[in-house]
Amino acid sequence: MPRRTVITEKNEIKLYLLYLFRLFEKLGQEVDFDTLSEVIMWEGAVNHFDFSEAFANLLDNEAIVSYEGIKGGECYIISEKGNIIIDNMADVLLADVRENTMRALMRFISYKKDGSVYSNKIVEENGGWRLKCALRAKGKDIVSVNLYSDNKQYLEKISINFSSNAEKVINTIVGVLTGDIDFLL
Repeated sequence: MPRRTVITEKNEIKLYLLYLFRLFEKLGQEVDFDTLSEVIMWEGAVNHFDFSEAFANLLDNEAIVSYEGIKGGECYIISEKGNIIIDNMADVLLADVRENTMRALMRFISYKKDGSVYSNKIVEENGGWRLKCALRAKGKDIVSVNLYSDNKQYLEKISINFSSNAEKVINTIVGVLTGDIDFLL
């Protein structure tokens, strides 16, 4: 089964970001820093510190440029210089990185368009407690996980972690179920 590739080499991270900007551009999507950061965390191929460093470097070297977005605020787009780099170097990125990135971006955009939200709550049940975590879109649970325990504090810790890392948790669950991630098994 395939494993999710984590990119750690600085130049590959920059190529990954340029590839992501190219995808945003092809999809006609404006991207601000918060959205880009959310996609990076959603996809999970690059840690946040490495992403921030590579982003700043690409901006300093004008491989990406900022502009005033349609709805206001600072947005970013790949520059001509960035396009030349990715045109000549895209093959350096592994095919599974390119495929996973495209799939993750499409899923992310779809979830955002559908008004997807993450929720979790702890309810009392049969002398114990149940934590219900879910990704909801259009009023329906897309993915849900329920945990039962007689220790409410234990579930509260899990609930806090889910709130902080909902995208990672859901992506990991879906990845294990689809076989995209098998290192946990």
